[in-house]
Amino acid sequence: MNSMKRKKSTLLVCLGLVMALVLTTLVPITSIEVQAVRKVTSSYKYKKAPAAKTGTTIVTAKPYKGSNNNKKAMTAVSWVKFTVPKTGTYQFTFSDYVVKDKKDDIMFGVINMYTGISRWADSGYPQDYLKVKTNGGKSYSLYMCSPSAYVKPAKVGKYDSLSSRTATVKLKKGQIVFISFNNSNTITCKMKIKKK
Repeated sequence: MNSMKRKKSTLLVCLGLVMALVLTTLVPITSIEVQAVRKVTSSYKYKKAPAAKTGTTIVTAKPYKGSNNNKKAMTAVSWVKFTVPKTGTYQFTFSDYVVKDKKDDIMFGVINMYTGISRWADSGYPQDYLKVKTNGGKSYSLYMCSPSAYVKPAKVGKYDSLSSRTATVKLKKGQIVFISFNNSNTITCKMKIKKK
């Protein structure tokens, strides 16, 4: 009888260990699913800009078509927004700035960050540029290029086009940051936002 009890007890312990092992292997998978990459397509109107959140967002940004731009310029801006969840210092990292479906093509563009609402009723832009500290110094404009176009400068300056740019800025809870993409072809760009 004691032998039977010992066997049952051993079996229960083994089952418990197997369950613990299964749960341990499933936890990382669950974490990955929670931190899934967000994908958005920027809008030509900043008031209709799709939302980015902390974490990684893949942005698809299209240039203006003639019907959307009275001046028919070759380049124009489109928008994504970020609403600050908690007061603090945030780091924005932009990378993988490439022509959509043609990642080896040479591409240059500019990313700007704005806050506020326009003081001019007929303006198509938010009010102010953010003062950001980038990996090339303080600059209102983050000059970007595709990896295929990147040439490493002797010293990184704020006007150099880089394949990766990092901007750090202090923000208040509820503040909205509008991020503009200025490009002549449809591009995709990885944007990672984290609270420091």
